This record gives sequence, structure tokens and C-alpha cells, in this order.
Amino acid sequence: MRHVIGLAMAAALTVAGMGVANASPTTTFYAAPDGTGNACTTSNPCAITAAQQKARATTDATVQLANGTYRLSQTLTFDAALGDSGTIYQAAPGAQPVLSGGKQVSGWHQTTGGVWAANVPAGTDTRQLYVNGVRAQRASGPNPANFTRTATGYTMSNTTMDSWGNIANVEFVYNVNWTQVRCGVASVSGTALTMQQPCFDNSSKKQYGSNIDTPSYVENARQLLTNPGQFYLDKSAHTIYYLPREDQSMTSADVEIPRLQTLVAGHGTEARPLNGLTFRGIGFEYGGWTEPNGADGFSEVQANVRLTGNLAWEYEGTCNRFSATDPGTCPYGAWTMTPGNVVFDHTTGLTITGDTFEHLGAAGLQLGQDTDNSSITGNNFTDISANGVEIGNGTDADPADLALLPTGNTVADNWVHNVAVEYSGGVGIFQGYVRADTIEHNQVNDVPYSGISSNWGWGHPQTATQNNKILDNLVYDAMQQHYDGGGIYVLGQEGDSLADGMLISGNVIRDLSGSGNGIYTDGGSEFVTMTDNAVYATDSPSFGGCREGEGTPYGDFNYTGNYFADTTANFVCGAPDNSVTSPNTQISSTGDGVPASLLANAGLEPAYASLAAPPAGTLPTNLALHKPAKAQYIDGSTATLQPGSQPSFATDGDPGTYTQATAQYRWQLVVDLQKSQQLGYLTVSMPQDRFATDFHVDVSTDSTNWSTAATVHDSGWGSDPVTFASPVTARYLRIVADAPNNGGQRGGQLAISEIGAYAPGCDPNLALNKPAQALFIDGTQAQLQPNSVPAMGDDGNPGTFTQATNRYRWSYQVDLQRPQNVDVVSVLMPDDTFATAFHIDVSLDGTTFWTVGRRLDSAGGLSAVQLDEPVQARYLRVVADHPDDGGQTGGQMAISELGAYSGS
Repeated sequence: MRHVIGLAMAAALTVAGMGVANASPTTTFYAAPDGTGNACTTSNPCAITAAQQKARATTDATVQLANGTYRLSQTLTFDAALGDSGTIYQAAPGAQPVLSGGKQVSGWHQTTGGVWAANVPAGTDTRQLYVNGVRAQRASGPNPANFTRTATGYTMSNTTMDSWGNIANVEFVYNVNWTQVRCGVASVSGTALTMQQPCFDNSSKKQYGSNIDTPSYVENARQLLTNPGQFYLDKSAHTIYYLPREDQSMTSADVEIPRLQTLVAGHGTEARPLNGLTFRGIGFEYGGWTEPNGADGFSEVQANVRLTGNLAWEYEGTCNRFSATDPGTCPYGAWTMTPGNVVFDHTTGLTITGDTFEHLGAAGLQLGQDTDNSSITGNNFTDISANGVEIGNGTDADPADLALLPTGNTVADNWVHNVAVEYSGGVGIFQGYVRADTIEHNQVNDVPYSGISSNWGWGHPQTATQNNKILDNLVYDAMQQHYDGGGIYVLGQEGDSLADGMLISGNVIRDLSGSGNGIYTDGGSEFVTMTDNAVYATDSPSFGGCREGEGTPYGDFNYTGNYFADTTANFVCGAPDNSVTSPNTQISSTGDGVPASLLANAGLEPAYASLAAPPAGTLPTNLALHKPAKAQYIDGSTATLQPGSQPSFATDGDPGTYTQATAQYRWQLVVDLQKSQQLGYLTVSMPQDRFATDFHVDVSTDSTNWSTAATVHDSGWGSDPVTFASPVTARYLRIVADAPNNGGQRGGQLAISEIGAYAPGCDPNLALNKPAQALFIDGTQAQLQPNSVPAMGDDGNPGTFTQATNRYRWSYQVDLQRPQNVDVVSVLMPDDTFATAFHIDVSLDGTTFWTVGRRLDSAGGLSAVQLDEPVQARYLRVVADHPDDGGQTGGQMAISELGAYSGS
């Protein structure tokens, strides 16, 4: 599915003549995963490396890849000096080729406690494991003791860790503001714990940014392997342990670990760059990265840029900020980028289109020094441990040779989502020191920190950055785990004037969690123009930033003509110099007031929209559609309706119209199905500002003799599902308002926008009693309240519920066990423990999720969400957006029942 989307997109652009396809090459060579020999023909394809050798000796060559997985034993390298310029590598029509750095793990056998084990070769090291394409979590759990920090580590309140084996493999994880730091344990003796160096010093002593104190949680110990979906690698015993999820059979599962860090690398020289290389319709999967297992750990500064080496905390990046006599490294050299699993440097005219970057253990794609005029278009970046896309670095602020800076690259119409899943301080798209680059029409969603991050360096180093543009992107559900960032985040000098500085325009940023700003100009930022952007539905101000002290220049901003939910600039560290920050247009917190043209233009362009479209389901057959209806008071008399209201509006198929009585709170709608039919369930759709909190449904075959078939309590607006204990036979339906029965209850007065009536099929509630998980927002198993288990969230008993503890942000996920059509999702939450805002995601494989519904104003009880279009889904989850701390109504979300419905 994933690669079909990318390939179809590339093919569509070729047909449309939009510049993806080059002129017909003179020679095509054919490769297959099991290819042999050197013929490289359609009837006798060769290996991809053999096809590369043939292409190197040919002008204007194309290598066409047949369907399947190409398991790479070493990095597939492209070198200008060897003749790799100008070659096209593309999928065969209808094919889904994958370049994989993975190694299958087989021979699984069951051990104690439901844990399975498999032997691996000596020397195997991995931080990732995937089961049937779903990333497993390294074994993790809460701190086993109270920790008191010392100069070299910690003193513990008990000796629990002294009994753990392979203690040098244990890793402490620290979530600190905008960063996530990971440092290994060196040794334990009794209650004394010593940490790995230099990671511990680099992470606790640095002169800027955030320093660690005590760990947030502990990872990678056999004793922590207690939750389904977790694994542990015992390197000394050459054995991997895994606790399967409920739906996984280890005797038949495809289990993969990465054995290569770099899947594909391309390079040339400044004098002879790699020119015109193209990849089209190809998957890049199962690349790894194990450097954080070493003494340097993962000592993050920001956006997955790290400190490495002894005394890095004192000298790297300090320049003359802290000491004029002992200035450290200038300007900001030696900070270390997290590498990409696919990397290029000294290239020009690189084209990467319609490809998928997935199941990767470092960053996805990295464009390094002297990478010019690249087109990164229409790709899918997901399930990546670190940053999704990286352009440039945090080292080359003002190089003597400007050719080192990436120039003229375009990153457009890509879907970047669910990245930085292991190193959660990462971002969707990272742009370091670059020139004349454009980031436009991308969709960036579900990232733990900032969506798009541009430029680098605190303390105002002189930079050669200029003429970069961030245009027409859609960013939402960013800042999911960390603070002090933004949908778009800018840092450092962006030019020498507004004329050659950064332009941020046409972007829509919404639904951000965590503090920061929708668009954030951080310390040392200069020369930024922001216009015609929209920011709303965020926890934080729409725009602003923080200037550094000590005389660091900050300002020359022009932020006018935008559409902001909050038009007050948030410059909490002092106003910027020489800046204009108004007028901007005030809009609502839900985006009302944003021009429709701006909303429509942001994100993926029409030719690429299918890249991020959820899998389409089939429309249910609504037996009530266009059937006659009438409105009555409870005594059966004809009801007086609100002006402009008609009974037919409840069955016209248009959710924007509704029927509503007036003068009396209690009234009923009667629908004539025109013949007696068996019914499996109903939906009653009610507007947001006028709904029944209680109602019941009567059925009849003759409109005289009625029986009550179902009663709904504590309902909310949306498409409330109404299920029957068993199918009913009815010609007539009657929806009767029970509450509110005066003006004092929530819901106002009942209005009905649509009635849905559906024939019996499978169980009406597709989620009932299906396998369920409770996960924190980072994907780890959630700690639950006492006596709470995930099964209580879909057991059909509204008196039970599942609820996480310790962290406010969590998700409840149900496995429907096979792809199903879903068009209504219901969420029942207790009146005193609910999410005031949440969103609903669906997935076919448990890895790629699509957001299909959102609520911003829940008050507990039943929330029923009618999807804009029916979707195919196997996995369904509800994600808590608010409260994300203790300051909002609702406390912490609890789920009494999660339901999924389809009329087909």
C-alpha cells in the first residue's frame, strides 16, 4: 500500500508532463531481487549491483527494479567518478521495490512468561526490531529506585539494579524541555551507580540549553521486558527476547533487524559532483544506527544535533559566548548531526520522487555538503527514529568556501509523519545552514517536537544563510512530547536584510501541544518575513520568540498579514529590534476566519493529495435516506419548527441541515422507511450546539403500536450510534427527546441533522471486545490506574473504564483484527475524567496512521464522530490532546467505551 501510493504518484506526474520523467533514455537495464548474471534484460534480470555496473558504462541509462525486497549486504554507493551520474533508478510498472538493510530473525522459540527468544550471530547489535512491519519498543519501565545525582552518576534508594545482568547495556532516558537525552550506565555497586562518560558530563554540565538531572525512565534491561510489543537484545548471549502482541504469531512472523546503517550513499567532489541521479517509486527500509550505544550516548542539544567527545560540554559550540580568553569551538563547529540512513553530498540535480522512507533507525534522508538543486518531491517519510529530512548541518555557519552550503534545493509535497519516534527531540524537516532552499507544500504531522526547523546556532555566529523560503506547508499535531518549539521554528541569522532573509508564507499550523509558539523565532534570529500564514488550535501563542542576552542581535522581523488565533506577539525575553508585528487578523481558536483559499492551498497539492489520504472505505446503505419524516410533540401533535427548519432535513443526506422543534423541549421525529425492514443499528446525528443529552428510539411496523428498542443516556453532539440487543423489524422509527426537558441542561434543545438506519451485518460495534492497548504518546506501554486494564475500554460495560496514570498524554488503541469499513467512531468517557480535546486515528498496519476525526470541546459522556468519508481500518485509536497537564477540565482521560461502526 505504502509504495503503491508513491509509485502511482510518480507515474501520474510522468503522464501529466510535470517534469518528473526525463526524456526517454537510450538503454534500460532490468534488476530483480533474485536476479543473476549480467544480461540485465526483462527475461533475464540481474542483481541491482550488476545493473549499476552496466549503467555506469552507458549514457542516459535507466535501471528498472522489479517488485520485491532487495536485501543489501553493504551500502549501495553512487559515485560520480565511477560513472553514476545521470542514471534513473525506478520501479517497474505496478512494482513496489524495497532497498532493505534488514536481516530476518528466525528460529523463535517460547520461553517463560509468554516471552519468545531467537539466537542471532555473535556481534549483533541493534536498537530496533520490527515484527510484521511494526516497530517493537526496547524493554523499558519506570525508575526502579529514587535517584540522587552525584558527580559521576547517582545514589539509589535501593539495590534493585545491582542484581541486573548486562548492566552496561542499560540506558537512562531523560525528557528535558525540548530535548531527549540517552546515556548508558557504566556500573552499579550496591546503591552506587556510575554513568557512562562523556555522555553524562556532556548532558549535565553544558553551558547552554537544558541539562539533565534524574532519568524519566529506564530502558534496555531484561528485567523490564514485561509489556507486549517490547524486546531485549542480550548481546553477551547472542539472543533476542520478545513479548508478542496479542495478534502476533512468532512461528510465522516476519521479524527484521537492521544490519546496515547507510542503505544508499551518493557523492562526488566539488570539481566533479554526482549529477542528475534519480530515484523513483522505491522504498528505503530497515536501516539502523547504534552509535548511541557507545560512551557518547545521545547527548542532544536540539533537533537531534548532539555533543560528542570529551569536554564537549565546555567547548563545542560555545565560541566566545562564555569566555573571550578560552572561547571554545568557533563558529559552532563540532556539534554532531545525527546521520541519515540515505545520504548524499557533493551532488547536483538529485531527484527523489514517489519514494518511501520507513522503518529507519537514524534520520531518513540527509542532504549534506555541496548538495545543490535537488528535488525531493512526493515522498513518504514515516517510522523514522530521528529527523525525517535533513538538509545541511549545524557546522558550516560561514565557511570560507560557500560551495559547501547546500543551495537551491526544493523539498516539496512530501508527507512527513510519525518521525523522531526513538529520539523524540527530533523534527519533521531540519534545514541547517543552507542558501536559496525552498520547503513548500509538505504535510508534517504527528511529530514529538517542532514540525519544520530552519537554520542553526545560538549566540549570533556570522552565517552565510540567505534567501530560504518556507511556503504553503500544513503542520499539525506537532509538539506532541516536548516544549519550547513550534510548528515552524527559526534559529539564527537568516540573511543580511529582509530582502535576502527568510520568507515564511502561506503555511497553516494547527493543533499543536506543548508550550512554545506556532511560528517561533528563537535567540539570534534575524531578517524574517512572515505573511499570509494561519495559526490556530494551539496550546501556545501564535507567534513570538526569545532573544538571547549579552548583546546578541535579534530582530528585523516583518510579521504582518497573518491569520492568528492570538494576535499578541509572545516575545517573553524582550521585544525584537527593528520589527513590525501587526496588523494581523484575529481568527477563532478553531480556525474560523481563515480564508478558504489559504486552507486549501496549504499542504500537499492536488496531484499529491492521495499520498496522505486515508484508505477509502465503502459507503453504508442508509435505509432512512430521503424517506418521509415528520416532527411531533410528545402528545403526537404536529410540532412547530424553528424558522427555515423542515422535517426532511433529517433524511436529506446533508449534515449541514437539520430539523428542530420550538416551543417545547420534548419532541420526536418519526421516519417512515416505507416498508418493514430488519435493522441492525441507527445513527442519530445532532449539531454541536443543540442536541439531546438523553433520548430513546421507538420502532413500529404500523405507526400505531410502538415499542422502545434502545435508550441513550449522557449523549453528545455528532453521530450517536444506537445499537439494539438484537436486530429489530420496523417500518417506522421514532427518535424521542428525553433531556434536556427544560433550559437548564447541556445540549440546548434537540435538533436532528441526519438519521441513519442500517441493515444487520456483523456485530454493529466493530470494536467490541477486541484486543486493546493503552500507550503513552511516545508509543511506550502506558502505566494504568489501579484495577484498570485496556480491556475495560471496549468491553461493552459503560460502568468500567481504562485510564492511564503518570502522564496526561496517552492513546487507547483497538485492533479490529481485520480491515473493516468504519464511518462512525464513538468515545464514551466518564463525566469527571475525560479529554477536553482528542483526535481519532486509523491504520491498516499498526504503523501508518491517518487522523480522521477530532474533537476540541468534549465535556465527558458520549462523543460520536461521523467521519467525513468512510475509511478502511484495522487499528483504531483515540489520542488525548487535552488535558496535557493538570490545568484543564476533565482531569486525565479515561475511556469507558470506544466504538466503531459501519453500515455496510
